[in-house]
Amino acid sequence: MSGVKTRDQITSDMTWDSESVYATPEAWEVDFKRLPALLEPVVEMKGKLTTAENVAEVFRREDALSLTLEKLHLYAHMLEDQDTQVGENQARMGRLKSQFAKISGQIAWISPEILTQSEETLNAWANDPALAAFKRSMTLLIRNKPHMLSSEEETLLGLASDALSTPYQTFSVLTNADMTFDPAVDAQGKEHEVTNGSYSVLLQESDRQLRESAFSSIYKGYGEHENGLTALLAGSTKHHAFEAQVRKHNDSLDASLFTDNIPREVYLSLIEAVHDALPAFYEYVDLRSRQLGLEGSINMWDFHVPIVPEFQLEVGWRECREWLEEAFKPLGGEYMKGVVESFSARWYDVFENKGKRSGAYSTGAYGEKPFMLLNYHGTLDDVFTVAHELGHSMHTYLSQSHQSYREAGYPIFLAEIASTTNEALLHHYLMQTKEDSQIRAFLLNHLCDSFKGTMFRQTMFAEFELEIHKRVENGEALTADSLKEYYYELNKKYYGPNVDADERIGVEFSRIPHFYYNFYVYKYATGFAAAQIFAQQVLSGEEGRDRYLGFLKSGGSKDPLDTVREAGVDLSNPAVIRKAFETFKVSVKELSDLLQPVG
Repeated sequence: MSGVKTRDQITSDMTWDSESVYATPEAWEVDFKRLPALLEPVVEMKGKLTTAENVAEVFRREDALSLTLEKLHLYAHMLEDQDTQVGENQARMGRLKSQFAKISGQIAWISPEILTQSEETLNAWANDPALAAFKRSMTLLIRNKPHMLSSEEETLLGLASDALSTPYQTFSVLTNADMTFDPAVDAQGKEHEVTNGSYSVLLQESDRQLRESAFSSIYKGYGEHENGLTALLAGSTKHHAFEAQVRKHNDSLDASLFTDNIPREVYLSLIEAVHDALPAFYEYVDLRSRQLGLEGSINMWDFHVPIVPEFQLEVGWRECREWLEEAFKPLGGEYMKGVVESFSARWYDVFENKGKRSGAYSTGAYGEKPFMLLNYHGTLDDVFTVAHELGHSMHTYLSQSHQSYREAGYPIFLAEIASTTNEALLHHYLMQTKEDSQIRAFLLNHLCDSFKGTMFRQTMFAEFELEIHKRVENGEALTADSLKEYYYELNKKYYGPNVDADERIGVEFSRIPHFYYNFYVYKYATGFAAAQIFAQQVLSGEEGRDRYLGFLKSGGSKDPLDTVREAGVDLSNPAVIRKAFETFKVSVKELSDLLQPVG
């Protein structure tokens, strides 16, 4: 593998268009200096929120401030993530976070002051024409009343927000900028650079010695910092528990689900459904073991390499674009307009460079382009990653086109449905157009691996996250040894008795950024299950397509479960989760049958 390029070696057409947000850092500074002037009119309303008209006015002034803050944040974090080694980029983001914390404290009185009114008055305001544009905001405020603190307490929490986010900020800088890893060595003795971005690519190599060497390298690196990383995760978990306690929720899980109005049974029944489906997953593990010739010795570094023998699929960026534009045609004209624009208007930051944040994500701000950070290496997984992130970006594109600022923002619970539906449509397109049995086997392998990575692995993460929060809430200390042991046992449970799990996999908990996001990962699994149904609806004709597009256009205008239910999928019903596993079982059987003649 060739060395990773520096940022200035990447051509501009392969980078995202940060200049469309602010032409220069100096232009960003101009807006940053406007924040006090935007804050002052909001603060002037303090003590005046006694009429529906004044509440509407403070909302309008708050929105003007928030829109500018979002735009400032978008630019600052784009520059920081594209090269975390540049001190100026880190400093810019640090200044903004500090300012944001101060502003949060100075406007934290708004909701408590509104909620001092009687429930009768609040309900009257919610139906007042003066607040018609803010009806959803009022509905959520009224629901939140039992968990809202006093104005002074909310101000203190707002002022502390920057300090309380220190664990994740430190984790991000440490793992992306400061940590280095030993090179991996292949069977011929050649060294390969190991980074957070290249690690997943190395695990797909057919050379098993190289895969094991990369595994050893990454967990040696994280293992050297395991105590510090455990302390950071413990600090973040304690923050979640603290917030839940002071806001009078039963526990961290209930607190995290409250905003989306998700019953905890949805979370717990997901884990139960996946436990019930583990025997089907063990069948896939056995198929993988047989195909790789590793019966009885398959290990944790053997779960990413394609099991189609002597076959590699490399996809250039241009071909990736062609595939996606064809795959999403069933979604119709308005959707396709955005897809085409995404490639021509530089929504993507495509390739890895030194210091670039690992992984991939979609980001944006109201009124700006949706942007996607990628680390594209041309694998099939990378193509599906682009489809996934483009699903997020198109969700943003359509919701902003059809909803006001306050109602355009959708929760992550819905976002993971949009992204995974795109993956399902891409899989369908490739299975319909690729006749070669090896390619079809490769695609089925990828689908099974998607189930592995999303339904099984993310639910394993969700179970781990639930356990560490329980321990903190019970007053137990989180130590590196106890978390490694528990995480290792979870891996053994989820991957099954026929996997010779290397104990070093226990260190993996320390490198998962999502554990800092407060019960985030379960939404990948529920979204994946819903996406399988939505993709079939889209492919079935205009009615199903239109229902799905209605879901994308609705943004955050309704509660998430209601939004999905109205589009045709009821995620409060455990049968939806179990139905997804039927697709998995069929795919494993089809893959097994197809691999017999291929093998």
